[in-house]
Amino acid sequence: MDFYTLALGLFMLCHGSYILLTRAKAKHQKARLDFMIKALGRPFGFTIYSLIYVILPIGFGAYISYAGINNVPLSALFAG
Repeated sequence: MDFYTLALGLFMLCHGSYILLTRAKAKHQKARLDFMIKALGRPFGFTIYSLIYVILPIGFGAYISYAGINNVPLSALFAG
């Protein structure tokens, strides 16, 4: 188990979950969401916001956490 990889993955999972839970209440999240909706329209703006700030961090966090559990170091994940 690689603890640095696991810690980064868990941080990203927590960050994505935090944004998911507070996007309508936190002032800074509401401003980002409103900007996207105003610039791109309601359905497309909300979709892009959700993809960038919620779905990608949670998905990537899950992937990195899985790699950390399987003892894969960060350098192996990001090396070409």
